[in-house]
Amino acid sequence: MKKTESPERLSRAKSRGSRRILIIEDDASLLKAYREMFKSPARQSPDGSSRMAGGEEFRIVEATTGQEGLTLVNIENPDLILLDIMLPGGMNGFDVLEQLKRDPTTKGIPVIVMTNLDSEEKVAKTIGAKDYLVKANTTKDQIVKLVMDCLNPSQQI
Repeated sequence: MKKTESPERLSRAKSRGSRRILIIEDDASLLKAYREMFKSPARQSPDGSSRMAGGEEFRIVEATTGQEGLTLVNIENPDLILLDIMLPGGMNGFDVLEQLKRDPTTKGIPVIVMTNLDSEEKVAKTIGAKDYLVKANTTKDQIVKLVMDCLNPSQQI
């Protein structure tokens, strides 16, 4: 069964003009690559947001530890989270996902788990991940399409 975003979350996203994506990833090179997927320097706004093809505007928020990610969720109120599993600091991605899905204020945020662990998909989806991608087996275009589909469920075919 497909979950849809709450009307309140969609309303907030539309009222602020751009969608916020929180990326929780400790690998600096991957973090940069993910950031670049959703930013077009030629069309970047002063507030750091950018527009993709089709007019979708994104604001990227970054965290390198699970605790930092949880803190930013409460400050930034993202519309979607890209979450790594192997994180430093004593809190892994599963811990983050469990806390997000237990909290009534964050449980509706779609979380896409992106990791190199190809054996943990069932665990991630049981906890509440919207989707699970193995980094080494996923292209930039696949990631962008999945994010767009999660953020715009009514536009899926």
